[in-house]
Amino acid sequence: MSTLRRFFVSTLITVLSLVLIVFMYGNSSSKIYRDGTFTAVSQGDKYGYAMVSVVLENDKIKSVTIREFDGFGVEKLYEVYGQFFPALREAHETLAKRIVEANSYQVDVFTGATGTSKNVMEAVKFALEKAKIEPSKTKYLDGTFMGVSDFTARGHAVAWVTIENDTIVKVVLEETTPSVKDGKTVVDAAGRTVWVFKGGDYPWPEFHEAKTAIAKAVIEKQTYQVDVYTGATSSSNKFIQAIQRALEWAKVRQ
Repeated sequence: MSTLRRFFVSTLITVLSLVLIVFMYGNSSSKIYRDGTFTAVSQGDKYGYAMVSVVLENDKIKSVTIREFDGFGVEKLYEVYGQFFPALREAHETLAKRIVEANSYQVDVFTGATGTSKNVMEAVKFALEKAKIEPSKTKYLDGTFMGVSDFTARGHAVAWVTIENDTIVKVVLEETTPSVKDGKTVVDAAGRTVWVFKGGDYPWPEFHEAKTAIAKAVIEKQTYQVDVYTGATSSSNKFIQAIQRALEWAKVRQ
């Protein structure tokens, strides 16, 4: 075989190999998102937050499941919240459909449910961020995230944790107690306890001191792993658990 012919054959083999590599791996290497189900929440405030589970396959949004929670961390069930906002179910279903069809979190708001729409879109945006093959170099998303401790018969804690550039800059803490009317605990249409926050007149000084002390310690130490406040152990543990869960929601990588 002549030198020229050997060179031609060698070059042809190289080119064909490169083409095969591109064919086999080109599509996967250009993918933006991991396949799977990714759950995220929107930022939270006194009105609550939205939670979504986004199913991704080959960079396509296959489905979106939407749930909403109020400012006490209680889920807005259709049979309960629907009494005040009958269009809640329709809003969720419509938004989910629009997001799948657009393959994007950027869709038109549902008329009459602007707050819900914005929260859902933001939660989907955060879910996509968590799903990225090449994640952000930051540990946390920026924003205010709401965490809720375990529910007990006596109440639970709620934490709003604000993060900027991976730094905890603000922590707001509250604890609930059952709403009581005529000596009986108030329940909603689903039989769930209706909650209120312990106000400034709650007769336990250590409780109020714990709210301030724990929030301050978390900001100073930049972690939820802080000491409980003497005299308010139960409340302290609830606060710490709620802060931990808020930080979990804020994490970029699931």
